[in-house]
This record gives sequence, C-alpha cells and structure tokens, in this order.
Amino acid sequence: MKGFILVAHGSRRELANQEIADFSASVTHALGERFDIMGHAFWELAEPSLAQAIDSQVAAGASDIKIFPYFLAQGRHVVEDLPSVVHEKREQYPQLTLTLLPHLGALPNFAKWLAEQL
Repeated sequence: MKGFILVAHGSRRELANQEIADFSASVTHALGERFDIMGHAFWELAEPSLAQAIDSQVAAGASDIKIFPYFLAQGRHVVEDLPSVVHEKREQYPQLTLTLLPHLGALPNFAKWLAEQL
C-alpha cells in the first residue's frame, strides 16, 4: 500500500493547525486514488508528529510512504530534522520504502505558478 504524508511546521494556534489538516484533506481529494493512505503531520507544537504519522500508516499497511515537506526554504527542519526522522524510521521498518520529497519551495515551476497567481 502507498502512503502520503504532508508535514508542516505546526503552531501554537489551533486554527493554523486545522488549516494544515484541511489543506491535507484537499490534497487527498486532488490526488485521487494515487495513494491508499493519506495524512498530515507536524514537526513541532502539534500532533501527530512525523514519527507518529509514519507509525500510523505502517500500522494501516503502508509499505511505501512519500513525505512532502510543506516548507518554503531549506531551513534546519528540511535539511536536518526531517531527514533524521526518516533515517530512524527506515532503521525501525527495514521493509518500508520512505521517500522524502523536495520541499514546497524547491518544486519545479513553483515560482512560475506563484507569478501566475498574482
């Protein structure tokens, strides 16, 4: 089974976290049947954490999970923290394929898309 996790920073403001959950649901709808299990996670300040989201998808039967960092820049979370969790989970679940996708700001044509919105 294929899984997808959108991971964002997380906030002390519950409305901000709910916005991420709602956006993740929109992505789920847009992706259709490309993934069997969809979800979201937060790096800090909210749950589920990335580790919890991965554990949950593995428990639900995922064997291949793609993780999308919903971050604009290559800050510490993108460069160090998220890869660290991915490394730990690869060791914990050797049968699991975990792919850390490029972060939002690094997506091809993101700047062009933004320019078209303005």
